[in-house]
Amino acid sequence: MIGVSLNCASGSRAFAGPWSTQPVVGVAAEYASNPALVSATGKSEAHEALFLELPLNYDLDTVHYAVIPRVRYSDTTGYSSVTSNYLHLDASAKFANEIDAATLTGALYQDSSLLYAGEVANGVGVRRDTASVDANWQHALSERAQFQFDANGVRTRYAQSVQFGNLVDYSDVGVTPAVSYAVSELSTVRILGGVSRYKSLNGFTDSDSTNLQLGWDHHFDELWTVSTTAGYSKSTNHYHYVFETIGSSQNGAVYSANVTRQTETLTATAGVTRALTPTGFAFLTRQDTVNGQVNYSYSERLSFAASVTWANIAEPLLTGGYSTRRFYDGDISANWRWTEQWFVSLHVNKIGQRFGAQTGQGSVSPTSNGVSFEISRHFYQTNQ
Repeated sequence: MIGVSLNCASGSRAFAGPWSTQPVVGVAAEYASNPALVSATGKSEAHEALFLELPLNYDLDTVHYAVIPRVRYSDTTGYSSVTSNYLHLDASAKFANEIDAATLTGALYQDSSLLYAGEVANGVGVRRDTASVDANWQHALSERAQFQFDANGVRTRYAQSVQFGNLVDYSDVGVTPAVSYAVSELSTVRILGGVSRYKSLNGFTDSDSTNLQLGWDHHFDELWTVSTTAGYSKSTNHYHYVFETIGSSQNGAVYSANVTRQTETLTATAGVTRALTPTGFAFLTRQDTVNGQVNYSYSERLSFAASVTWANIAEPLLTGGYSTRRFYDGDISANWRWTEQWFVSLHVNKIGQRFGAQTGQGSVSPTSNGVSFEISRHFYQTNQ
């Protein structure tokens, strides 16, 4: 994928007082060797695009509001490739005092099901409409103890044809309470649980999930930190078929572990996770993920970054058993601050997927290579 991005910046204020905005306007040209992620040799594509970001913020001592629309519009149409257009709208409200902190976030997304590698099989890219909301409350029980409660919900619809109807319109809602306790200045232990319900909007399938985990966060020194959770998850799946309901279950360990090293110029993070996640199929899927990310600031004007993600997804089938899929996504970038307003960046990426064989079927492994070149300028607007 080859891209050129143009963003514009200025030092003047857009609003007085607590209001502020930092608009970004960009143009881009993109290239991908197999943008539809099909198993056969894909057709490469090059496109030009316009990027627009218009954040609006309102800040006071104890409250913060933000609305951030993002748009990508290019000379290509449809949603059948990784270079598809998108429209994203994020909003948030935050309130805080010495004891409590509350955050409410919401999002409306219209994009392609191929935007995130691994969601669909063999290049079946369609338009995806997603609405999500999340409410989080944190309360300080004492100087060492804290209680947290999170409630979230998401609803996703796919504009898919009958011929390629392998995705399921779904909703997913859940709550997650947690208690943390600082046993020392360097270590914190946590107890967290969760309850969620994932269901297809056509009413044929659903998954009820619960989990309980223990967590430990520790600062080894000024450079190294580690954060871990581990526990047990139980998910009961239901397939409502004509006059009967067929049940199955997914029970087992869930966990996450992340280690970070941070210096003045380098930040490196590596992690592994196992979780039950909504991915647009009949039931919750078990996803094992390994990821790593490195950010290096060579100077005030020049920085480099690299990231890689590998995941193995096990999807429960209506007839029993699992269908497995794997994907990886790697990206290397260089970012140069040309002037106070202008930025230049270069990206090289590779996306690959492998869909495991079912009975009597082989597997396919589509990949796509890309390069992007971006020039950007931001409108810097500050409060007074």
